Amino acid sequence: MRIFKLIKIIASYYLLFCGLSVNALLVGVYLYDPSIIYVIHGKIEKKLKLAINPNALIDEQNQLRQQLDNEIAINFGQWQPLPEKYPVERGMVKIDNLTYKTISEASASLRDNQVMLIGEGTYLEPLVIKKNNVKVIGSGRVTFDGINAEGKAAIITKGNNITIVNIECKNISVRDQNGACIRSEGANLTVDHVYFHNSEQGILSSRNEYLHITDSRFEKLGKNGFAHGIYIDSGELIIENSQFIASVSEGHEIKSRARKTVIMKSVIASLSADDSRLIDIPNGGELIISDSVLEKGPQSVNSTAIGYGLEGIKHIKNEITIKKSVIILERDGFNKLFDISADIHLPITTANNIMVSKQGFDIGGINWIYSSRKEAKINDYPYIPVLENSQPSTVR
Repeated sequence: MRIFKLIKIIASYYLLFCGLSVNALLVGVYLYDPSIIYVIHGKIEKKLKLAINPNALIDEQNQLRQQLDNEIAINFGQWQPLPEKYPVERGMVKIDNLTYKTISEASASLRDNQVMLIGEGTYLEPLVIKKNNVKVIGSGRVTFDGINAEGKAAIITKGNNITIVNIECKNISVRDQNGACIRSEGANLTVDHVYFHNSEQGILSSRNEYLHITDSRFEKLGKNGFAHGIYIDSGELIIENSQFIASVSEGHEIKSRARKTVIMKSVIASLSADDSRLIDIPNGGELIISDSVLEKGPQSVNSTAIGYGLEGIKHIKNEITIKKSVIILERDGFNKLFDISADIHLPITTANNIMVSKQGFDIGGINWIYSSRKEAKINDYPYIPVLENSQPSTVR
């Protein structure tokens, strides 16, 4: 009997110790980063729902997809191609005065400093550009749908100084789960009035010196947290008059390892997508945001809007500047504007911004900070405010 009593006492103390340890661990985790608790809670909740009713989670996901589509339509409407400026026969490709029946035939004939005009239609053949100083222009609605070259992307640019105008691309996926609409392997790429959506990735750039994105829309892109709206590995990234909307499957809207990332007159918004960060700058560098709207939505899986230096600082100049922008953090659970590596002393300049978050902001500068949309006199969710000084692109 004494042995059983001793075992009972030991078991009681053991359970008490385990309980106290778990609670202490949870408190420590919460103090370190409250978002971790919300993520764990969300994952447990999903597993319980799935165990109780296997169809419940599927029904919920379908409802969220429909809700997201409605939110995008309300705020941004349907994307429209540019009016036909260079008439080309439907389904045909034109270079100088020669007309080709297929993308591959045209790209094989392409030379440096030429313009490729693609006629309206849906193309089930990828485009690989090996020449330099080439411009590709869609005439009407030109769509690359569900195809890839080399297991990488619908369009691969191997040459330098490439410009792509008025192209739609969708449904791109590859074995490596980082299928892109454009894979940039040469130096210097400009994209103007492109619409990339429902793919694993919009643009994946491996060695760009300069990437300029203007008047473009990146929508519902991402894959398992490893593919994003765009992923830039080097150089400079300039974004203007563009929208990065609703990355999915825990993807960031923008992930940039560039030494300088500039975002002007643009919208970066989660809405009700299960994205991660709006902007991730993993290796530091200059981040400059102006005249833009950042919205962190209720279903986002990451509490942070902007991550900086979390994979090691690799650039000489490191600073963040945010001016004349609207920032709305409305994720269910905990929200924070920055997650910054503790290894650096980072200059952060913020001025003339409207900031909305129930958690508040601990930043310097002269800004207008509110605890709710109502207090800030901004229309209710899912409305995305549009800044008055946004102007059409002039790159074409």
